[in-house]
Amino acid sequence: MERYISEPLEINIPVPNGTYEVRVNLTAHCDTVFTIYSQHRSFVLRDKRINAGEEFEITFAVSVCDRHFNGAEYEKVPGVKIQILTDGDITATAAVSTLSVRTLYICGDSTVTDQPAEYPYVPEETYCGWGQAFSQLITPELAVSNHAQSGSCTTAFMETNLTAFENKILPCDYMVIEFGHNDQKIPELDPFGGYKQNLIKLVQIARAHGAYPIICSPINRIIFEENGKLLDLLGAYRNACEEVAMKLDCPFIDLWRRTTEYFETAGPVKSPLFFRNKGMERDYTHTNDIGGTMIAKFFAQEMIRTNGPLARYINPDLIDVEQVYAEPGDRLQSTEAADHIKTVGLVNVPEDFDADITGLQI
Repeated sequence: MERYISEPLEINIPVPNGTYEVRVNLTAHCDTVFTIYSQHRSFVLRDKRINAGEEFEITFAVSVCDRHFNGAEYEKVPGVKIQILTDGDITATAAVSTLSVRTLYICGDSTVTDQPAEYPYVPEETYCGWGQAFSQLITPELAVSNHAQSGSCTTAFMETNLTAFENKILPCDYMVIEFGHNDQKIPELDPFGGYKQNLIKLVQIARAHGAYPIICSPINRIIFEENGKLLDLLGAYRNACEEVAMKLDCPFIDLWRRTTEYFETAGPVKSPLFFRNKGMERDYTHTNDIGGTMIAKFFAQEMIRTNGPLARYINPDLIDVEQVYAEPGDRLQSTEAADHIKTVGLVNVPEDFDADITGLQI
């Protein structure tokens, strides 16, 4: 992924809540590379090269939807926001028109949410939930409305975030549900207790509106044991997801399995490249833009493999993932970081292993 020095060019178009077709036209005044985001840094197109004098047009769907995050006031979203990140000289215009397409509503936590970026932009140093990266992999026949929030558990989400869009869900819309990282810190939200019951409630809410629920197991943390395996912090939550999906005949996407297999193959030295790292700061839970994009591709791959309800909207040419392999000498050494990892338990995840990013403004 490219690194950009400048802050993005921003275009705002006031419109009421709804789904819109957005058409962006760019003209390059020099050879450059650009990236396009919509709304709260939802990926549209990444690292597109364009030559001096060349014009480019892209059309995509955007969901404009109010938000109600836990601990915050109900937020009125005023319209379509487009951000274009480039280090070159470009001019850009955008136009919107109402569009009747299905909407994918995303319910989840910090591993799924739309994360902001810091500038100058460095993809390794930027938090990225896989939900914000998924929108670049789909056709304009689907709009994405991501209501996942950092720090959210299933209970908090239903009490707050859900209230912003529950009455906007239409028949034949979709709802993706992925939680676990914060539920595991709350005793009453144990995998086969409160957590499982809340998953059932979310599925029932989606179906009450005529929408199609999709259950995802949580992505795994990259906390390695000395034998090269990942510490099983979330496996029980993965199993609860599968159990609910089978009981309710609901599509199930197993991101816990995909991430566990990928990162155990990549090993303890290379896996952190996909998670937010900045200087001496290391994160074992939250992916960066590189990792978030990769996990969005895992989701897309599994959707196609299982012939899931979103398969028709996914561009199969955009979802290849290259497996990274550990080198023979890649081992979890007896370093300060390794000693710290040994203190992590199945539930008592130390705060400094699960960075508190709930205060970031998105």
